[in-house]
Amino acid sequence: MVSFLPAIETIVLSPVWGGILDSTGKGTRILALSFLVQAAGFTLFPFLRDPAQFVFVVALMGLSSSSFIPIFAALATDKSNQYGRAIGGFWTAASLGYASATLIGGVLFQFLNPIYLYALGALYGYSGILVVSFLTKQGLTMVKSVIRPEGYWSLLRQRNVLILCGVSILALVSSSSFNSFFTIYLVDSLSGSRLMAGLAATATTLLGASAVRVGGPLDDRIGRKPMFLLGAVGYATYFATIYFVTNTVVVTILWTLPIYPLIQASAAALMSDYTSIADRGKGLGILESAISLGGGLGPLIGGVIADTTQLQSVILFAFAAALGSAALSQLFLKERTQTSMMP
Repeated sequence: MVSFLPAIETIVLSPVWGGILDSTGKGTRILALSFLVQAAGFTLFPFLRDPAQFVFVVALMGLSSSSFIPIFAALATDKSNQYGRAIGGFWTAASLGYASATLIGGVLFQFLNPIYLYALGALYGYSGILVVSFLTKQGLTMVKSVIRPEGYWSLLRQRNVLILCGVSILALVSSSSFNSFFTIYLVDSLSGSRLMAGLAATATTLLGASAVRVGGPLDDRIGRKPMFLLGAVGYATYFATIYFVTNTVVVTILWTLPIYPLIQASAAALMSDYTSIADRGKGLGILESAISLGGGLGPLIGGVIADTTQLQSVILFAFAAALGSAALSQLFLKERTQTSMMP
């Protein structure tokens, strides 16, 4: 339940936070508030005893943490016309931060008292407040556009937005339906080691940071749709391969390939193309909701399939979903650059 609450909050609140940024432009205040809530939550953890108290505090922290992705992504695209490069730079920094925090947190949890882990979280939160507070206001604010905003329902009625959200959900369902069971598959079905699974998880994060740094500019040069298709076809090829290949080293190497960042960066660049700056926060928030929904549905569907059949069947489902995402993207996903939007 504790891990489920932030996912629900992200799905529901990401567009809300994006809309607040669109209407106020005050990215600094929103981010400072979000960091403060995170820091306060980690500060309270050592004093909590009842599981219900942890659930309540985690829920409060999720209310603010759901703002990070739509706010940072919208601010990045506001300062650059090269949306792919801007999104790539943002996700590279985010991936490196996630990797370092996970690594340090894992070491602290393994060898020291959990209170040190809470202290690390609080330190990151309070440091975040200082960083966003002392940055220039121009860096974390958006000038209110003279363009009239379209609003949530108008965006959701747009064919391009709906198709992008749909194929993104399908791609994430494909990815998460099996990847959430990868360690079980590697250790129990292929007789691999947990150490190998742990190293693979670390490598995936690091390679992902490199891939999105390269893939972002490629979105600008080659196009968003080709990069999205490359990610979807990459997943289909990956799942088709591991269905027949059972060598633990080969399967582990294939799992570390940074396929998801191709979809992640290109989808965000496409949504930035589809929306004006007056609706950028809302659009990216809606996309984050769709991605989170796909990432939540995937493990649920994969778990049902694994319980009723076997893990090999999950791989087949993931392959079919990836193939469906690729086919639908090829047929219906449209490029729409800012140049073509100009009168």
